[in-house]
Amino acid sequence: MSSDVYKRLSFLKSQIERHNKLYHGHDDPVISDKEFDNICDEYDNLVVRNPNLGFTKREDVGFEPLEKFTKIKHSKPMLSLNNGFNINDIEDFIERTRKFLNISSDDIEFVCEPKIDGLSISLLYENGELSQALTRGNGYEGELVTENILTIDNIPKKIIDYPEFLEVRGEIFISKNDFEKLNKEQLTNDKKVFSNPRNAAAGSIRQKDSNEIKKRNLMFFAYTVGEVSNENLFDTQINLLDKFKYWGFNIPENIKLLKTLDEIASYYNSMLEMRDKIDYEIDGLVYKVNSFALQKRLGEMSRAPRWAIAHKLPSLIKESIIEKIDLQVGRTGTITPVARVKKVKIGGVEVSNVTLHNEDEIERKDIRIGDTVLIERAGDVIPHILSVVKEKRTKMSEKYFISKYCPACGQITTKKEGEAARKCINTDCKAQKIENLIHFCSKNGMNIDGLGNKQIKLFFKKSIVTTYSDIFKLYEKKDELKSYDGFGELSVNKLLSNINKAKLVNFDKFLTSLGIKQVGENTSKILAEHYIDLPNLIYNIKKATDKVSDEFQYLVNIDQIGISVAEDLINFFNSSTNLDELDKLSQQLSIKPYQKLNVDNYFLNKKVVITGALNNFTRDEIKTKLNSLGSKFVSQVSKNIDLVIYGENPGSKLSKAKELNIKIIDEKKLNEILDKL
Repeated sequence: MSSDVYKRLSFLKSQIERHNKLYHGHDDPVISDKEFDNICDEYDNLVVRNPNLGFTKREDVGFEPLEKFTKIKHSKPMLSLNNGFNINDIEDFIERTRKFLNISSDDIEFVCEPKIDGLSISLLYENGELSQALTRGNGYEGELVTENILTIDNIPKKIIDYPEFLEVRGEIFISKNDFEKLNKEQLTNDKKVFSNPRNAAAGSIRQKDSNEIKKRNLMFFAYTVGEVSNENLFDTQINLLDKFKYWGFNIPENIKLLKTLDEIASYYNSMLEMRDKIDYEIDGLVYKVNSFALQKRLGEMSRAPRWAIAHKLPSLIKESIIEKIDLQVGRTGTITPVARVKKVKIGGVEVSNVTLHNEDEIERKDIRIGDTVLIERAGDVIPHILSVVKEKRTKMSEKYFISKYCPACGQITTKKEGEAARKCINTDCKAQKIENLIHFCSKNGMNIDGLGNKQIKLFFKKSIVTTYSDIFKLYEKKDELKSYDGFGELSVNKLLSNINKAKLVNFDKFLTSLGIKQVGENTSKILAEHYIDLPNLIYNIKKATDKVSDEFQYLVNIDQIGISVAEDLINFFNSSTNLDELDKLSQQLSIKPYQKLNVDNYFLNKKVVITGALNNFTRDEIKTKLNSLGSKFVSQVSKNIDLVIYGENPGSKLSKAKELNIKIIDEKKLNEILDKL
């Protein structure tokens, strides 16, 4: 059974990465918000229920900033929000908040706001003047778009009674009316028609022509702050919103300060009725703990704050007809069916492609070519098939079966019992090789501008790029490159220059580019932090092949790694093919060792165990606090542990720590150390 769950988690993780890239990186989603949320929700639930499989909670926010804009790190990460889909989810959120803080829910106020579905932006004001604007990007660094932001009329360029510096965060959007006008104009001028208002806003901000942006009547709503030189200016979210209005910012209408679940449910129902009357798209509501002191205590998880939740609104539904179904092969061999449907407009969005996920989905919903289907639109992106309208099925409808042979290489595929995805397991499958090369060169990988899907497919077909290391030998093929359509002297020189720039790469970025199973951007950073450079990682992972070795125990005890990820790493670094390729890349590239942040404190880099009941902290609260100071938490006491923190009734873990001469402190000492910090 654990094997089946492992495979399902692997599939869901790959889907989340793919759709994050399409939505945030390219403003070109292929599934609905609701469908994506369902994938994330299933993944998160499986991770919680199966902690021993080695999968970790989602941490990625957004996607890599585009190369054409300067990248700048955010002073504080721009996190996402966890989602609630019904009132029970909101009740759970309130209860979790109460338990974390150990106070009555009646003592917690919640600010309820409409959730605008636009482009998140960060505005920096220095001495009252707007000096910088950044997109969310990947949550940690964004695109510098200051000049473009200056064209938006309702963003104040100067503020009064200002702190020395102030980072205002909010959403850029386009009204429903202006969106329709824009698309009519685009159609008249034979230009790209935007699929939804969110994409129109994001696409506008990422243009180079600021005069063109000004014509599109973009707007901005402020909703929170990042870094502020004087945090005493406001102590609640309501105070902050009032301050925004004083400074000249617009905020959404229909904001309420509520306490009880019944009040929140009533607010949700009233906003649902009002939704169509609002002249901008909202894809949900946001409930935030009002008190900033309580927000600070609650803190953040890896990708979202504990003190807020987004309550999603229901979807819109229309009919269409499936004209055909195509198959796509991903870099891990997963075969994904895609339905091509007759174009239909749903809430201003034209839909023609719908991802079907896998053959179980097709069979469960009995989806056939020629069927009339209900297409559900959640939020304002491309939707999914809700169900088949059986009474409209004709004799011409064809039952669809996914071939047992890979559409790319023709080899037999596998679909193991209990596993949703059909896979091509041929390691020489050209589709998988191409997808891996595309990932290697992508923004999330080595970030080689000019080596996208089209170029990789051409070079693979010509047999001049079939491995990662081939990319860095393309200079030897310069004359041949110039003979291909679209590759003149200038474009070839630019491509080779970009490849040359990519030769200097950070260790964690290099790890991400390799596409190791379950090793995305965050896991790569964790591994880089612990192993520092590639030779050390390879040496220790190979040693960890012996599961009774210290190296294996160290690996699986790294926070957010676990047994499943460890096994994938061991498999990758024990492949002679992979090691040969890594050796070639090591000679071609300059892979910079990981630079640890040198902020000294008592807890930095300590592996910590907590045992017993603490009086002044909940366990989640102290873990969050010490994680921010560089600690790594593990569940069992061993010789590798640096510190044991104990409270009342500590049990056998404290005794074992004493036997192993591990440093121990009680809650009183913990408080003293934290007070000094």
